[in-house]
Amino acid sequence: MKKNSRILSALLVCALLFPAFPLSARAAYPDRPVTIIVPFGPGGAVDIAARVLAEYFQTKHNIILNIVCKGGGAGAPAMLDVARARPDGYTFGFPGIAPFSTVAHLKKTGYSLKDFRTVVQITNMWMSLAVNADSDIKDIRGLMEAAKANPGKVNYATHGAYSTQSLFMRRILKTFPGVDLPHITYASGQEVSTALLGRHVTSGFGVTTNQKPYVLSGDFRMIGVTSPERLPEFPDVPTFAEQAGPEYVFGSPHGLLAPRRVPDERVEIMQNLVKEALADPGVKAKFAKAGLSTDYLSAAEFQKVVDKTWEFLGETIKEADVQ
Repeated sequence: MKKNSRILSALLVCALLFPAFPLSARAAYPDRPVTIIVPFGPGGAVDIAARVLAEYFQTKHNIILNIVCKGGGAGAPAMLDVARARPDGYTFGFPGIAPFSTVAHLKKTGYSLKDFRTVVQITNMWMSLAVNADSDIKDIRGLMEAAKANPGKVNYATHGAYSTQSLFMRRILKTFPGVDLPHITYASGQEVSTALLGRHVTSGFGVTTNQKPYVLSGDFRMIGVTSPERLPEFPDVPTFAEQAGPEYVFGSPHGLLAPRRVPDERVEIMQNLVKEALADPGVKAKFAKAGLSTDYLSAAEFQKVVDKTWEFLGETIKEADVQ
């Protein structure tokens, strides 16, 4: 009995001398490096955006973001890594939602939309169709008329057989029956621009970010953008909606996705950190220099965008009878 009393007294002394740390004194999330997996090769627009954010996080909050580029497989291997990661808020994916949705509808990836939760939208890239600046083709209708007059000789190029741009064009062609417009595929958007610059293709379908330098240099003319309204930087370029119908509005949103079971509070912390970064003038300037816009959406708002994109591309693939 006396022995038990001595033990109890010792424990009380320890409690007085070494009180438990209060919650506020514990390390706050994130207290170690966070991995951002980019499902594209290094040097692209998404990699640049991720590294701009990493610099801000390090400078302003002493938070390290490890940027890991894992291209190939249409991004599926990279996003499978995200889906299988420990759901502790230390691994996120930074995909383009359009290719992320497309590949999952076309082949077995090991994951589905329900394996992820949205965190924050970071940027939205609009798609654009361009021709050489000295081409007689001035707009979408002009491209279709040229294709109809020269069956099989007028074409368009994208960065993949089932790229978002190619699926988008399949829908547009239904608005112009009887048009034979072959699709030429390349491995990347940069290769598409190079092919158009070398006049190996009639037109190239990419994103405005990649085509903008060629437009500014006077090499390309954009003949259509997928934004709902004309873009301020390209006020003379008509939208697809103007030319083919209001249903032809489609962007390429990019943002962070997390494994499904990451706690709400950690998603909210990361969401707010990114929101703060995207509002910073220095970050905005660096994004603009890379041809990117800062298009913050909360996790809830971003989820609506992801759901809509997933549904739209699923319907498009089904209608196109893509095998």
